[in-house]
Amino acid sequence: MEERFLPPEPPGPEPDLSESKVEQTAAPAPQQQTYGYPPPPPGYGGYQAPPPGWGQPPQWAWQPPVPDNGQAVVGFVFSIVSVGLLVISAGLSSIVSVGCAITGIVCSRNGKRKVERGETPKHKGLAQAGYIVGWVGLALSILATAGWILLIVLGAIDGSSSGGNGTPAHLRSVVAVAVGG
Repeated sequence: MEERFLPPEPPGPEPDLSESKVEQTAAPAPQQQTYGYPPPPPGYGGYQAPPPGWGQPPQWAWQPPVPDNGQAVVGFVFSIVSVGLLVISAGLSSIVSVGCAITGIVCSRNGKRKVERGETPKHKGLAQAGYIVGWVGLALSILATAGWILLIVLGAIDGSSSGGNGTPAHLRSVVAVAVGG
C-alpha cells in the first residue's frame, strides 16, 4: 500500500499592510451613552483624578509567611487519639491511652506557650482544646486502667474462692462478658 500526499500549496501574495487601508477600515468611535443625563464636559474621561489630599493608595507588599504551630496540632491529635482509643477498645487500650494523653498535654502546653510568647498567632484554640481533651483523656485512662485491674483482681479472687474456677479460661470469659462479647 502506497501512501500519497497532496503537493504543497504555492505561496500566496503577501498581505498589504499599508496605513491607508488600516485607516479606511477603522470604525468610527461610538457615541457615549448618557442614559438621560447630560454628556460630561470635554476633558472628562472614564478615570477622574482623586481630590487633592488623598494621595496614592497603599501598595501591597510581600509579607513573610507566619510560622506554623505544629506543637498545638500534634497535641490536639494525640489527645483525640487517647480518648478515641478508650472509646473504641472499651478501655482495654488504657495504657496506650495514658501515653497518648500525656503526649497530648505536653505538646498542647508547648503550643500554647508559643502563642503566648508571640512566636506565632496560629492554632491558639487548637492548643487549648488539646490541653483540655488531654486531661480528660488522662483521667478516663487512669479510671479505665484501675477498673480493669479491679475487674481482673476480683475475678481472680472470686474464681479462687469458689473451688478453682480462677483459670485463665474463666478470666477470659469474665473479661469477654464485661466487654460485651
